[in-house]
Amino acid sequence: MKLHLLDAITGLWANWKGNTDGSAHVALTKVGTVAVAAGPAAKAAAIPVTMATDQPAQDSNITKVAGAALALGAAAKAAAIPVTMATDQPPLGVKAPGDYETVAASQADQVLGATGAAGDYLDQLLLIPANANPGAVSIKDGAGAAITVFAGGAASVAVLDAIPVPIHATSAAGAWKVTTGADVSVIATGKFTA
Repeated sequence: MKLHLLDAITGLWANWKGNTDGSAHVALTKVGTVAVAAGPAAKAAAIPVTMATDQPAQDSNITKVAGAALALGAAAKAAAIPVTMATDQPPLGVKAPGDYETVAASQADQVLGATGAAGDYLDQLLLIPANANPGAVSIKDGAGAAITVFAGGAASVAVLDAIPVPIHATSAAGAWKVTTGADVSVIATGKFTA
């Protein structure tokens, strides 16, 4: 026999109305093939959890959830660690407005932006292989050491699809620079100094 939601609510309401403690006294019930505890059985099995709020009236007791101490109310607020999001980078998953620059194949240390500078943001490189044997691609933060982002080489790509390489970094030492090998060009996106 199926338990209908309306029948279950009606039964709980009828049992609750007659009780002075506000609980609904019903036995275990099945929903589909799953047993569901209701009334005192559900209340006994429940673990109370209170979220911290800024309300001064909150209780500052400590209770346990699954054996671990949980600070409530003012105690939770006092123990909280404030977190500040960086404002110089776009939030994850949000496409920030920005610049793009193309880098042809076989270029050495091409500066991104007209001049580029420390603090420029490199969001992503889109590598575009011209054949199955493209060369390597590397980046530099200012005059720093080259960082290989794509090794390239013989039969390094099976299909001639664009290859996204997320960077999500702000330069510390100077302009971002891109070096491309033979048969691979790049579209760089980010915020570059004009």
